[in-house]
Amino acid sequence: MRTLNTRLLTQFTLVFVTLSFVPTLYFINEVLKLDKVAENHVSQAQTAKLEFSRLELVSVVDKVTKSVRILAENGMLNRALESPTQINYEAVEDFWLLVARSQGVFSQLRLLGADGTELIRVNHQKNSTEVVARSHLQDKSHRDYFAYAKTLESGQLGMFGIDLEYENDKLVEPHQPSLRLIIPLDRSGTRKGYFVANINFESIYQMLAFQDTNVDLPEVVNASGYYVMSSAGNHILGHIATENAEYNVAVQSPKLWRQILLHRNGTVYDNRTWYSFTKAKVKTSAQPIEFILINSVPDSQIKHVVQANNTQLFSLALLVYIATFAISSLFVIWNYNHKKNSMESRIARAAMNGMSAMIITDRHNRIIKINEEFTRISGYTIDQVKGKQPSLFASGKHDQGFYDNMWKILESDGLWEGEVINRRRDGSLITEILRIQTVTDKQGVVQFYVASFVDISHRKELENRLRELSEVDSLSGLSNRRKFDLEMQSVCNRIKRYPDKELACLAIMDIDHFKRINDKYGHDVGDREIRSVAKTLKYHLRETDFLARIGGEEFAVIMPHTSLKEAELVTNRLRSAVQINDDTMVTISVGLTDVCVSMSQSYKRADVALYDSKSSGRNKVTIVSETESSTIA
Repeated sequence: MRTLNTRLLTQFTLVFVTLSFVPTLYFINEVLKLDKVAENHVSQAQTAKLEFSRLELVSVVDKVTKSVRILAENGMLNRALESPTQINYEAVEDFWLLVARSQGVFSQLRLLGADGTELIRVNHQKNSTEVVARSHLQDKSHRDYFAYAKTLESGQLGMFGIDLEYENDKLVEPHQPSLRLIIPLDRSGTRKGYFVANINFESIYQMLAFQDTNVDLPEVVNASGYYVMSSAGNHILGHIATENAEYNVAVQSPKLWRQILLHRNGTVYDNRTWYSFTKAKVKTSAQPIEFILINSVPDSQIKHVVQANNTQLFSLALLVYIATFAISSLFVIWNYNHKKNSMESRIARAAMNGMSAMIITDRHNRIIKINEEFTRISGYTIDQVKGKQPSLFASGKHDQGFYDNMWKILESDGLWEGEVINRRRDGSLITEILRIQTVTDKQGVVQFYVASFVDISHRKELENRLRELSEVDSLSGLSNRRKFDLEMQSVCNRIKRYPDKELACLAIMDIDHFKRINDKYGHDVGDREIRSVAKTLKYHLRETDFLARIGGEEFAVIMPHTSLKEAELVTNRLRSAVQINDDTMVTISVGLTDVCVSMSQSYKRADVALYDSKSSGRNKVTIVSETESSTIA
C-alpha cells in the first residue's frame, strides 16, 4: 500500500512539475515587466485623453470662428452700419441675445465704431444674458486689442489670443479668460467699425473633458508657459494677472518645459509625477495661436497600477496552479482507475447541466438533446422538440438574410455568436445571447451543432425603458432635444437617399414674451404655460408629425411627407389653437422651412424664419425655403 501511494505521489509530482514549467516561466517574465507595463498603460491612457482634448479644442474653436464670421456678415448688422437707427440697433441686439443664449460660448458680442467706441454690446454669463444700456457703453480705443484690430485687413478675421475680461479698465473678479475674435467692417472702402466676439474660454475648456468629468480636464498652457486654464480653477494667466506670475510651467517643472520646447508631444517624469503633453495649434486667417495641453499622473498612481497588476498576476498564477493541481490529480486518478470516461466527457456533462440553456442538433440540424435550463426558459420539453429543427422557435423578427449570414459564418469559422429574438412555447418573445458551435470529426465533417444561450429579455426591457426616459422632456412630456436630433438626422438621411421622393418640413415655435410671464407671475406659471402649449400642440398635430421641446420655451415640429404649402396650413392651425386656448394666455411665433440633406442648414433656416416672425410682430408664421438666397449659412 505504501509503495502504491509513493508511486502515485511520484507520478503526480512529475505531471504537476511538467505542466507548471511553462506557466512558471511566463509568470517570472511578467513580474519583471510589471513596472514598464504600468508606465506604458498610464502613458497611453493620458496620450489618448490629450489627443481627444486637442481635437476637441481645434474643432470647437473652428466652429466658433465660422459662427463669428456668419454673425459679422449678417444682414441686420449691415443695416445697422449703413443706417444706425434705434430700430436697426434693437434688431441686432435681439438677434445677438438669441445667439448668445443658444450658443453658450459667447461672453460678449460687440459692435465698435471706427473710433473704438462701443455702439452695441450684449453680455452673457451662465444663465444671464443682457443688452448693455447705451449709457453704460465704453470707449475701448485705448485697449491693446483695438490697436490690433486696426491692423486687420478688410474681411480678415483676427484672433487676439487669450485675455482677461476688463470692465471700466479693471480686471473682472474672479478672473474670466476669454478669446477675442475680431472682424473689421468695411463698407465702400471705408471702415465703419469692428465686430468683436469675446469667447468664454472656460466654457470651451469644459468641453475638453475625456469623459465629461472635471477629473479628465487637462492643464492648458500658452507658448510662454503660463496657465490659460487649470483644473484647479486658479493661478491662471500670470503674464496678465501679476499675482499669478509665479505659476509658470517653465519655473515649476523645467525638465517638462525643455521637452515641450523640443517635441510636439511626449511623456516626462519629473518631481515624482508623470507628465504627458501635446501641442494644439488654433488657426485663423491671421496669426495662429498655439496651446500646450498637459495631463499629470502622480508616481503613486503608477505604483497603484503596478500593485493592481501584481495582485491580478498573483491571482492568475494561483488559479493556474490550482488548475494544474486539479488536472494532475485527475490524470493520476484516471490513470489509476482506468476509467472509460475522459476529461472531455466530464466537462461536457457539467456544461450541459450548467446555467446556460443548451440545445444539441445533429448534422441535419435536427434536435437530439436539450437541458433543463432550456425547458425552464422556453417551456418546451425534449418530447415536444426532438427531431424538429430550431426554426420552430423563430419569432419572425429576423429576415432570411440574418439566418443566411449566420450559416455562412458557421460554415467558415465553426462558431457564431450574437443577439437573437426567439419565441417561447406560450408565444411570448425572448431575447437571447446565442452561441452556436460546430463539432466535427477528424476529417473536419460536421457531426453536431451545440447551441447555448442566456435570457437577456429583462435587461433589454430595462435598456429600452432607460432609453425612452433619456429621450423625454420631464416638464412637457414631449420628446427632448436629444430625441429631436436623432429624428431630424433620420429625416435628412432619407431625403439624401431618396431626393426625388422624400420631402419634409421643419417648424420651430417660440412662446412670445415668455420672459415677461416668468418675471411677472413666476416660474411656476411659466412652467404651466409650457405644459399647456405642449398639450395643445400635441392634440392638434397630425399622427405622422413629430413634436419635441428643444429649449426653454421653444418647440420643434418635423412634418414628413409634407410640402411647404401644407406645412404652412398645419402651423397656422397650431398657432391659432394656442391663441384661442382658454388654458393659456400666450401666443406663439413660428419659423418654417423645408428640410434638406443638412440637418444644421435646415435648423438654421427655420431659426432665421422664427426670428423674422418675432421681429415683425410675433404670433405669425414665416417661411424661409431652401431655395431662398438670403439665408444664414
